[in-house]
Order: sequence, then C-alpha cells, then structure tokens
Amino acid sequence: MRKNTKRYIVSSLNNLELSPPIRYERYYINDSLRIQKKDKDYQKEILDDNNDIIEKADISEKEFLSLKEQARSKIIRDSYLYLKDDRVSIKKYLGDHQGLYRVEVTFQTKEEKNKYQKENWMGKEITTSPLAFDKDLSKLSKEEFKKELEKYNNTEKRKEKNKIQYNRNKSRRNTIN
Repeated sequence: MRKNTKRYIVSSLNNLELSPPIRYERYYINDSLRIQKKDKDYQKEILDDNNDIIEKADISEKEFLSLKEQARSKIIRDSYLYLKDDRVSIKKYLGDHQGLYRVEVTFQTKEEKNKYQKENWMGKEITTSPLAFDKDLSKLSKEEFKKELEKYNNTEKRKEKNKIQYNRNKSRRNTIN
C-alpha cells in the first residue's frame, strides 16, 4: 500500500467532483489489528508492518463492539472518489482529526508513480508524514496532530495568499498599461 501511493493535503473539498461519501469508523487495537465499520459493514483487518492488509474478515456487530472496547485509538473519516480520475480518493477526517483532508493517488506501477504530476488543486505531498496513513495518524496525540497539520496547512495558506497577491499585482499592471 505504501509503495504505490502518493498522498497530498488539500484545504477543502470545494469545487471538486466527488462521489457520495462512505463513512469509516476505524479502531486500532494494536499495530497489526484494526476493526472498522464501513457504512453498515463490520470488518476486522490484520495489517503487516507496511500497513498492507494481510487478512480481512467480516465480523458481527457484537464482535465489533467487543473489540472496540479494547481500542487504543479511533479514526472517523468520510471517503470520496474523485470522479475525474479513478486513481484518486479523498479522505475528510472528523472528530479528533477534524481539519485534515487527505488526497490519495494509487498507482499500478512504480513508473506510473514516478511520472505522475499532481493536479493543481492538490497541496503539498505528505506521503512521508504521519498524516499519510491512518495507522500512523492514530498514534499521534492531539497536540502532535495539530502541530503536524499546521506545518502543511500554513504552507497551503501562504501559497494561496501569494497567488491572490500575484493576481492583484497582475491586475494593477494591466490597469496601468
């Protein structure tokens, strides 16, 4: 999973053509066991050290609720598909991770990944950040999460400010000429 994806931060979902969301409630019992409620389905996933799913099984609501009590952390997010490129999905985080919008681009090959040029609306790449994967995100304290998110959001805000200033200056130059 980590090898063939790139991940980016984005400041909002405005003006993007997206599918209806699917709600995920994820609970980490430990580094290798995750349970989730995906819409109305309950699942248990065994993960390897690279965050790849090595076993996945449907479970009952009763088993889900029992395991949920053992969870060390939870993540709630809505997942959208970007309708203009089926390789792209966007995660909007809720609860403790509200404010994080993560774009995930999945590739078939390493060559495709290396050639990929991100869309203009995508922000800074976060593939190596703790914000890139739920497993890593789940280990951050609230303070660590806010600090990490601020690093990337401040970069995006500065870019947006610079773009606005550039357009103002360009407009002034055109008016003078």
